[in-house]
Amino acid sequence: MDKNSAKFFAAQIGASIPTLDLHGFYPSDALEKLEIFLYQCIEKNADSARVVYGGGTGRLRQAVLDHLENHKVVVDYQDEGGSCIVLF
Repeated sequence: MDKNSAKFFAAQIGASIPTLDLHGFYPSDALEKLEIFLYQCIEKNADSARVVYGGGTGRLRQAVLDHLENHKVVVDYQDEGGSCIVLF
C-alpha cells in the first residue's frame, strides 16, 4: 500500500481529520470557505481532510471537485459521494 492509499484508508475508517461541512452554501460562497479551510489545514500540518458537500443537484459537489483538481496544495482527493477526502 503506497502512502496516499494509506492516508485515504485511515480517513475512511474514521481517523480524526479536519472536516469542513459545506451543506447549504452556494458554490461561490462554498469555494471561499474551502480555500480558507485548505490553507488552515496546511498551517496545522494536516496531511488529510474531509470536505462534506452532500447530495442535492450536484452543482456544489462539482464546483468543489473542480476546485480541488488544480489546487496547488492538494496532492490528491477521493470523491465518496456526499463528501471527499483531500490529501496534502
